[in-house]
Amino acid sequence: MKRKSSSRKIGIWLAGARGDIATTLMVGTLAVRAGRVSSSGMVTEIPPINDLDLADLDSLVFGGLDVIEGSLVDTARIVARRSGTYTYELIDAIESDLQAIDEDIVYEPTALWGPDSPVETRPNMSMFVSRVRSHLKRFKERHALEHLVVVNLTSSESLPVETEAHETKAGIELLIEENRSESLTPSICYTQAAFLEGCSYINFTPNPGSDLKGLHELADQQGVPFYGNDGKTGETLVKTALAPMFAYRNLRILSWEGTNMLGNGDGKTLDDPDHKVAKLRNKGNVLDSILGYSPHGGIDINYVPSLGDWKTAWDLIHFQGFLDVKMTMQFTWQGCDSILAAPLVLDMIRLSEFAARQGESGPMYHLAAYFKNPIDCDELALYPQFQLLLEYVDSHLQRNTGAANLESID
Repeated sequence: MKRKSSSRKIGIWLAGARGDIATTLMVGTLAVRAGRVSSSGMVTEIPPINDLDLADLDSLVFGGLDVIEGSLVDTARIVARRSGTYTYELIDAIESDLQAIDEDIVYEPTALWGPDSPVETRPNMSMFVSRVRSHLKRFKERHALEHLVVVNLTSSESLPVETEAHETKAGIELLIEENRSESLTPSICYTQAAFLEGCSYINFTPNPGSDLKGLHELADQQGVPFYGNDGKTGETLVKTALAPMFAYRNLRILSWEGTNMLGNGDGKTLDDPDHKVAKLRNKGNVLDSILGYSPHGGIDINYVPSLGDWKTAWDLIHFQGFLDVKMTMQFTWQGCDSILAAPLVLDMIRLSEFAARQGESGPMYHLAAYFKNPIDCDELALYPQFQLLLEYVDSHLQRNTGAANLESID
């Protein structure tokens, strides 16, 4: 892994800091920067992306919030036992670092609510946003951070009641002021707090927040970069890479059936029909956009506790070729959800801090390849999305080369 010369201290504040993905992210970052494992899985470590002046992993300081109490070391051991993705020996080697991070993870039980929760269990919206802002301020001051990136890694939420107020900054402020909790979610509040505190924001969940136009307006006013939604790590990743092949060969897809099975906390949450609405919508939109037509498509998400953090997707593609002959393709994707997701989050942390340092703000369209439902991006095929990132990198590398040439002339 290339080491950067930067000595900047960059804060990473994780909503859902004791979840499987967040825990794997922190364990993995500590392991990579200690030289105990490779940087495999990190897109920011392949050329030419690794030529950008990205934050060194040594400069990252972790903190966050969760609705459950506990020790990060204990959580890491639970993940290791359940998934087998890293060893107890590794946890022992980085235990002191994990314990240090624990001091910056806030227990916030009031964050466990939604529009479908009893009204009496929901916190006051203004107080909740203020409390999250206070957590961010303390974390930033405690470590003298030069920039703070907020990442939403929480479980899927029920969708809020839609309202025109979501379309404007003033409208969202009024919803919060009037305590209109039916039209607000924890994720919307995290986004509001992050933007008000001048933080970059990454929404790796299907939850609303960074996609609301009123919050876009706030981000523009605050001059901060952001992007989302819903990280693309498994079956949908394969779909966005494979579907163009059928389009390029004029093989008409008649039906694409998919069954997804997972057993972690996210799987348990998605077992509730209200919580899987946004996830199913994001997974289902991909084929129509890439193919230009709508094949029959069935998508199931099933909770299988015994699988733990390992998810399995079985897909059947029924397609039509020359002479209208019908054929099939099947594939099985099995991978560890957290292992697939964590390096992508780490990539986007580095790229969003870089964007903020360049004075960029608003949606980071060059991160589209990381998401099932990229904000304001009609291109859902993987390769063209990845080209957006390469073009972004190339523009900055050329700019830096031009600046260096000018300095040499002077």
